[in-house]
Amino acid sequence: MTARGLISPNHRAIRKYYESVTALRDQHVFNEMNVRSAFESLLADTARLKGWTLIPELSGKSGGSLVRPDGTVRDANSLPRGYWEAKATKDDLETEIQKKIERGYPLSNIIFEDTATGVLFQNKQTINGPYTLGNPQELAALLNQFFSYTEPDIEGFDEAIEEFKQRVPELALGLVQKIQQAHKDNSPFIEAFQSFFQLCQTALNPNIRVEAVDEMLVQHLLTERLFRTVFSNPEFVKRNAIAAEVERVIEALVSKSFDRAEFLKGLDRFYVAIEGAARTLPDFGEKQHFLNTVYERFFQGYSVKVADTHGIVYTPQEIVNFMCASVAEVLEKDFGKSLSSPEVFIIDPCTGTGNFIVNLMHRIPKRDLPRAYREQLFANEVMLMPYYIAALNIEHAYFEITGTYEPFEGLCFVDTLDLAEGSQHQLGFMTQKNAERVERQRNAPITVVIGNPPYNVGQLNENDNNKNRKYSVIERRVSETYSKASKASNKNALSDPYVKFFRWASDRLQGRDGMVSLVTNNRFVKGVAFDGFRKSVASEFTDVYHFDLRGDARTTGELRRQEAGNIFRDQIRVGVGITLLARNHLAARPMLHYHVVPPYWNSLQKSQHLSSFRHVGNVPWRDFPVDPTGDWLTPANADQYGEFIPIASKEAKSGESASPETIFKLFSRGVATSRDDVVYNFQKEALTERVRQFVEEYNSEVDRYKRTGNKASVDEFVHYDEIKWSRDLKLDLKRGIYASFVDAKVRLSLYRPFCRRWLFFDRVLNEEVYVNPRIFPNAESERDNCVIVTSDIAFRSVSPSVLATHTIADLHLCASDSHQCFPFYIYNEDGTNRRENITNWALAHFRQHYGDKKITKWDIFYYVYAVLHHAEYRAKYAENLKRELPRIPLVGEGGVLTP
Repeated sequence: MTARGLISPNHRAIRKYYESVTALRDQHVFNEMNVRSAFESLLADTARLKGWTLIPELSGKSGGSLVRPDGTVRDANSLPRGYWEAKATKDDLETEIQKKIERGYPLSNIIFEDTATGVLFQNKQTINGPYTLGNPQELAALLNQFFSYTEPDIEGFDEAIEEFKQRVPELALGLVQKIQQAHKDNSPFIEAFQSFFQLCQTALNPNIRVEAVDEMLVQHLLTERLFRTVFSNPEFVKRNAIAAEVERVIEALVSKSFDRAEFLKGLDRFYVAIEGAARTLPDFGEKQHFLNTVYERFFQGYSVKVADTHGIVYTPQEIVNFMCASVAEVLEKDFGKSLSSPEVFIIDPCTGTGNFIVNLMHRIPKRDLPRAYREQLFANEVMLMPYYIAALNIEHAYFEITGTYEPFEGLCFVDTLDLAEGSQHQLGFMTQKNAERVERQRNAPITVVIGNPPYNVGQLNENDNNKNRKYSVIERRVSETYSKASKASNKNALSDPYVKFFRWASDRLQGRDGMVSLVTNNRFVKGVAFDGFRKSVASEFTDVYHFDLRGDARTTGELRRQEAGNIFRDQIRVGVGITLLARNHLAARPMLHYHVVPPYWNSLQKSQHLSSFRHVGNVPWRDFPVDPTGDWLTPANADQYGEFIPIASKEAKSGESASPETIFKLFSRGVATSRDDVVYNFQKEALTERVRQFVEEYNSEVDRYKRTGNKASVDEFVHYDEIKWSRDLKLDLKRGIYASFVDAKVRLSLYRPFCRRWLFFDRVLNEEVYVNPRIFPNAESERDNCVIVTSDIAFRSVSPSVLATHTIADLHLCASDSHQCFPFYIYNEDGTNRRENITNWALAHFRQHYGDKKITKWDIFYYVYAVLHHAEYRAKYAENLKRELPRIPLVGEGGVLTP
């Protein structure tokens, strides 16, 4: 773009276009399918200048006809801003245009071209044409005219939606205040709300807070109009059982508290803009996709915490298409069945707005769809707004295919993971109708689980008071399977909701042959904490397909650049993968089928790459026998690396072996504080003052909590504006444990590489001290002891971190990854009983290997430190070092270290 935002005739994209056209002509290529690639690239490149996206061959309805332009340009709000249709160079362009017009192609803003001539229609009229595409000035003029046009119904939409984001918090707060007042003085509302609240407790979460149900009412009030108008469904509130239940509470609220229409007038401009923009969309599917975007904007403006806890990010259509087509392919190839087979029962456990179910419906033959719709398709949703949209979306799709309206009885307003809990479900599920749906679903012999579960592991900050709920049955199942089979020392990652959904889905098959297909965080493929997960999957399924889409933004340096864009259009930061697990009792040994996208690709490249395969049957997989030890994608040097000496092990640390065959017996993670700003400081005096203040504030909270009889919910009780809370500090509060300031606890620490800070080293004010009190129990130990510090997975990053220090190390010493410390000495916590931490077995092994009885344990300590810095060792075993704590070769082993 130029300074005025116009595309110049000399723009790089136009020069590239001419180069492509010349190359095609030199090859005597003139047919449409081959020549159109040049203009497609030109349009895609120039669309990106405006933040828009070109989507090839997107089907949709226009004027009652199904059309598929060669390209549709969408803006950031998923609104179509223009279309493009290519014809062969030798075609009669005017004749071909007339054919497309007769078929109902949209003439709002569309380019017809044949590489020689371009014709632009806007608002059903030709504009300033035809354009000679061989003339750079005319080509630039065509593009500028195309990108500058805005349909009347879209005009002002961008401004309105930004205003909406700014106004919604203010309006939502106003509604919350009116609801809070109604809780005090509106008797009809109090009665209706209490009834609804009890239903929410039984159907969604026994620990649900009143504030959370208030938020549901706010959501309904602010968006119900859109469901009626955008989808042209004025009867929605009456038809949908849950919406009708919410509406009863709303009617009781507005009967005395305020005038609903008058209050919402402040959003009229936004509503009108949304409704006008929706009128430009050719079919229901486009409207549904558009409303997804609006919904995301709603939560960005209204409730960031709700969006964060539930992972409100909608699945790109390319992923939905691939997963649904893959389920159909595997059903046919491995099981000899189809999506419409009477014995195939499918559930989407976290359906969002119902995209997976709709996609599957379009793949089921029309003659079989009524049976499948009534008996074999199921979906659950726990959040109110997406539940509404899912009901509208699925029921409209059925009407569109069959010509008959029929409610989708397979959709339940329920927390899927809660269905495993059992006993509470005797109490009901919001409404009798919903309860009947839930019971029918629970009795269905599910054979396919497909969907996109929440990816959020929980609040990052305890002061957010924004936790995901607990599920005792599912968490117990995770513990007795994935966790029990793991050798990892840190298994926190197994708390991710998507891990619980994998566990639920595997159990939901109830031993039947079938499959689970989920799009999730992809860390389980290589993560150390997931070795037990991988073992369990290998024992429960016969084929594992994993399409690794990279995109992890939490890495650093070169590795982050390799991960590149996220296929979720960078709306999430975790790496993404599509997993399909199939269980077929007739299959041979378990196999892993793995494919990873090339490094450095952006989100568009990843989407196009995925779409090009259509389903798992076309993907060029790398096949691996599933290793029973839980290793997938085993590195080439695994056997050789496995012969080296372990630097340490959990068994040695726990004392399970009297003579462990490791170098170090005890090791520890660095100190985790969860409140660096309180317990770290460069100035000792400033640290002392801040800690004393914090101790006083925290102890006051302990006193205040004790006065409640220790019965209040800690999460609701504490004052978040005064104290930086964490999980363990809340537990200490609940136990009545006081903090105290002791001068001896002010210690030097290595906070970051070559950066020392004073640390208040204390079990209450530090979240986790781990085994560090046995490594540096007092200041005197800092004169004698030394530790080697490495990343938790020693060389996870491209730039591995290995340091040595004489002081306490921070958990995140060198990076965001956790760090492990390997000390030379260990002590009792009172500083007595100093002893060497390198095992006698290691000393004997080194002396025997080198034939030298003069070797000391300090020699071994420095040798380990040197090996961890050895460039050839780090290069050759890079993949091995990403999987476990280091193993140490001796000179002459592995062809790496030579005498």
